[in-house]
Amino acid sequence: MKKIKIDLLFVFCLGLLPFFAGAQFQRGPLIVSPEIHPDKTVSFKLNAPDASSVNIVGNWMENPFSGQNMSRNEEGIWSFTTRPLKEDFYQYSFRVNGVTAIDPANVKVCRDGSRYTNYFILPGDLSENYKMNEVPHGTLSKIWYDSPVLGMKRRMYVYTPPGYEAGKDKYPVLYLLHGMGGDEDAWTSVGVAENIMDNIIAKGLALPMIVVMPNGNYNQSVSQNNQPPKSNFMATYDENAGKFEESLVKDIIPFIDSNYRTYSNSENRAVAGLSMGGGQAVYAGLTNVDKFDWIGSFSGAFVIWPNVRPAPGVNDLDMDAVENIVYPGLDASVNSKLELLYLAIGTEDPLIEPQRKFKNWLTENDIQFENIETPDYAHVWSLWRMNLIEFASQLFK
Repeated sequence: MKKIKIDLLFVFCLGLLPFFAGAQFQRGPLIVSPEIHPDKTVSFKLNAPDASSVNIVGNWMENPFSGQNMSRNEEGIWSFTTRPLKEDFYQYSFRVNGVTAIDPANVKVCRDGSRYTNYFILPGDLSENYKMNEVPHGTLSKIWYDSPVLGMKRRMYVYTPPGYEAGKDKYPVLYLLHGMGGDEDAWTSVGVAENIMDNIIAKGLALPMIVVMPNGNYNQSVSQNNQPPKSNFMATYDENAGKFEESLVKDIIPFIDSNYRTYSNSENRAVAGLSMGGGQAVYAGLTNVDKFDWIGSFSGAFVIWPNVRPAPGVNDLDMDAVENIVYPGLDASVNSKLELLYLAIGTEDPLIEPQRKFKNWLTENDIQFENIETPDYAHVWSLWRMNLIEFASQLFK
């Protein structure tokens, strides 16, 4: 009986070998993709002899949605080489006969909302902060909590800095919010926030802190659960504008302060976010100045605030033509309460005009802020990672 069991186990394991063996057992030629060259060009390959067309889509392209065609050799291997690229975190995918596919030779995959892509990091001084380096590492946890405001149990990611579990010290807290279409996974999957925090803390650029990354979609309990169609997201959001911000203050902050060793005062609490999350962060911060002394917006979508309406005849998702923005009822007295109001955006971002209107309102009311407009950047993760490094490096000092 024992021999039969052993033989069956051997057959079972032998049958699984092709699934676990990886590249060493793949059929056909060994493919290296991507391959980073000394001149900072990058080559990609795909073994697809039966494909009639293969296209590569990458975020280094001027028009990443159209992509570029790959070339096929006699063995059926498709290839493409980029121009020299600057140091950064890059995402890409293939389109094989019109169908999106990830690169089977690259195990590095990230999720941005409902979109999966491969990624690679082109080495350099800046992108070194995006890698998992030989430094002390923090811990990333997926935490469930009750949200009476939103009427559901919800999930958030919590980063605790190196040494938290073994120590007794208290820490300041950064609440870090994602953009529209994203969820609680976005900042660690595409934003590599965990690696960034490990690296900038190790370098002494930032103080050790807890980073809380909740799901900013008011109708989701967890990533991509009950996500409304993008076509009517703004209309749906409009009916519930401000609800997540209310939940952040009434549900999430009390939970974190009760379950983690935090300094539970405004001097040691920051809120920041990108795009939709930037709008939420500034709204939550400026309407709760007793809760946050540090507020950051990375390409913030202030047009998602309560009571904002598109101009007549304008599509709901056209952020350039918005009227009736109702700003928080603040004046220059808020300067004594805030340590930092950080407003960053790229000059090619379609949200820049609404943001400049907001900045004009701040200036007219003598409210101080840090104004960062980065040339040649649009509404992209490559800017938001840099914004996180710069913002986090200023906090709690």
